[in-house]
Amino acid sequence: MSMNKSQIQKYHNEVVEALIAIGDPARGKAIQADRGSKLTHLGISFPNLRKRVKQGFSFYGLPENQILEIWDWLWKNSQYGDVLFATLEFYIPIVKKQVQSNLWHVSKHWIERVDNWCHCDNLCSMYSRIVESQFDEVYPILKKWNQAESEWKRRASLVSLIHYSGKNAVFLNPQKVLPLVTNCLDDDRYYVQTAVGWVLREMGHVYKNEIGKYIETNIDRFSALAFSRAIERMSSAEKNRLKKLRK
Repeated sequence: MSMNKSQIQKYHNEVVEALIAIGDPARGKAIQADRGSKLTHLGISFPNLRKRVKQGFSFYGLPENQILEIWDWLWKNSQYGDVLFATLEFYIPIVKKQVQSNLWHVSKHWIERVDNWCHCDNLCSMYSRIVESQFDEVYPILKKWNQAESEWKRRASLVSLIHYSGKNAVFLNPQKVLPLVTNCLDDDRYYVQTAVGWVLREMGHVYKNEIGKYIETNIDRFSALAFSRAIERMSSAEKNRLKKLRK
């Protein structure tokens, strides 16, 4: 049963008031300008945001489906970028342990609201856990995003393939990852190219030979940005070899 929208609006007001109280307006304006976002940013550091979200809001005692309905409404309707970040700070710790069965059905639409790299990458941090948990359902959607015109859908189709950090960051094999990378090699937009390089760099930690061969095979198609990021953690000898080959 859907919740009363006036009640959800009250929850939104509760969250916004709490976030404004720990924000820095001047910092928020600078962040908003730097990221080119249309959403208002309140200037909250991630540690402080994380702490406040963990502290809780009045709706935390509701059933998980209603909590998701509230966060979904907030994501789609709030004019504050920090409310979107709060949504992710609520779910990212949860999905690291267990993915709620209907979270993907709801959250796959959140990419439509993204207008900057930071929201995109934080959303992908959550998506990556859902990909690992529900691969057969999620991967086909990533393939569609990979073909989309949207810069953020394309970036998300790549960044969601890797967990952000840790020894288990790589959880897919090259056969699943590299076709999506290949489709973006000729997309010259900055945030697509940095995603190409980052995914290859991380994949190289686990699949050194396969990724090295892939870079060598496609050496003439890489942008300078993607190439430099892809090889930045290789040995000096390997870097120099690939740089000479690229020349």
